[in-house]
Amino acid sequence: MASVNNFCHLCEEEDVSNVAVVLCADCETFLCKDCERHHSRNRASKGHQTITMDEYKKLPSFIADIKSRCEKHDEKYDFCCKFHGEPCCVKCIKDIHKDCRDLDPLVEVLKDIKNSAKVSNLDKEFNILLENFETVVKYLNLRTATLQENKTVCLKEIRNLRASINKHLDEIEKNIVDDLSVEYNKIKLKYDHLTSEMENKKKSIQNWQNDFSKMTLYATDLQIYVGLQYLEKLASEEVGYLLNFQRKGQPEEIRSGTKLSPDLKTFVNKIKTFGTAVIQSSPLSLELKTSDECQANISFPQFLTIDQITPTLKKRLTIPEQNITPKIFGCQILPNDNILILDKANKKLVLFSRDGENGETVFIFEDDPNDLCYIKGNLIAVSFHALFQIFLIDLSTKMITKTIEVDDSCFGIESNGKILIVKLLGGTKSVFTLDLDGNVLSTFKVPGSRTIRIALCKDRIVCTDWKDDLVSCYTNDGVLLWTHKHENICEPWGITVDKHGFIYVACKGNGRIIVLSEDGKKSRTILSTDNGIAEPVAINIDESSSTLLVTNCFNGVAFVFKI
Repeated sequence: MASVNNFCHLCEEEDVSNVAVVLCADCETFLCKDCERHHSRNRASKGHQTITMDEYKKLPSFIADIKSRCEKHDEKYDFCCKFHGEPCCVKCIKDIHKDCRDLDPLVEVLKDIKNSAKVSNLDKEFNILLENFETVVKYLNLRTATLQENKTVCLKEIRNLRASINKHLDEIEKNIVDDLSVEYNKIKLKYDHLTSEMENKKKSIQNWQNDFSKMTLYATDLQIYVGLQYLEKLASEEVGYLLNFQRKGQPEEIRSGTKLSPDLKTFVNKIKTFGTAVIQSSPLSLELKTSDECQANISFPQFLTIDQITPTLKKRLTIPEQNITPKIFGCQILPNDNILILDKANKKLVLFSRDGENGETVFIFEDDPNDLCYIKGNLIAVSFHALFQIFLIDLSTKMITKTIEVDDSCFGIESNGKILIVKLLGGTKSVFTLDLDGNVLSTFKVPGSRTIRIALCKDRIVCTDWKDDLVSCYTNDGVLLWTHKHENICEPWGITVDKHGFIYVACKGNGRIIVLSEDGKKSRTILSTDNGIAEPVAINIDESSSTLLVTNCFNGVAFVFKI
């Protein structure tokens, strides 16, 4: 509709460039001042609605791009379909709106529309919405300020606690330092006295040594004889003194840490943290306005916690009797609520209708199947560990549409509708990502000799290891994020993930269904043998309806629960 330079369309046809001053919305034509004057006087166009260029330039782009004629049929709009909420021409009525009942003349619909209740109601609704969002922004700003205040209070409490601990430790440190000083002074006084006494005796010995030397050099024999007796007596006394000193033992001493409080050592070893930052949610105290004409129902989502997950039994399914005891190794809830059961022992794929009646065998395999998954439309995938193959099967035709060869025994299989995730065992022990043509997109190693079942958890992959009783989570490129082990997890096999990210695990060893939090930090039992669960291997959940399918491996029984 818009002319790039906003020149008069009629003048341009004459190769004249005159600046347009108005737009005729009915003709979708820009007009200069002279052409607009003739246009307004012409009998055919005098009733057309025109707008000035200043007004046109102020229009939003999505409004300026609205045509006044039907783009499909190049006809004038004459009617308005209330059901579709759009204008239509006569040909549109025949092609598109032939079954529509609420068709009104466009003239009547547009009559005085600027002053209509619809315009005023929408204007009012926008004002209310704006006011509501301003209220929410103010509320969030207030909560942010409160959050900062709470943080400040918590920091003050931590620092006060630290200060009180420091003060207490300073006090008990001062006490022990004072005691240490007193004892040190007592013992040092004894040491000083002994040292002085020993120094005096040392000087006496030195003097006696000097006298002994002079005696041996200058004294007569008689003098030496008598002198020896005298000096020997003195030496004997000092020897006796030393022996007595030695028998008494060393004087008291202070040894570092010999009598520090064991409670203090325990305190240092056991206290690892000042506390824990506790996050508490408070009810949303926010009142928003609504109008009578258009109710703006604004609500904040309620987040499900692992402790709130409570399965409710909807129905019980039983596979028709077979000649061989069944082994249910795979199961799948389809988008139409039908249910697929994979019986490995009888090499069958059984389909139950949404009401759970009349299990019908839809496919019989030549070899033992291991697992299945839904891809999209009528397409499913079934893995065969002995064949090193994956079959893509069309349920509508009951035909194998493609056979994908893999490098090793394939067990668990999963899909998001675009790719396949396959767990290979044997010597490979890897997770392969394939496109639907079987081309390998990526691969990574997974430790564990019995990691055989996998599931997609948003942008991650979770898997079970029934030998080591582990549930593990990896990134798409094989980085281990976490592992979870718990006494209630015994021989975990089947694994599936709901729309909230909760992970459901079938434990064959103890007949339990365990749910894990998305981060793998918490788990709890939600179903057990008390609910009829017996050696479950296959499990599946429908994200859209939160319907959980649990199968018993050997008795042909399956349960459908509402989460």
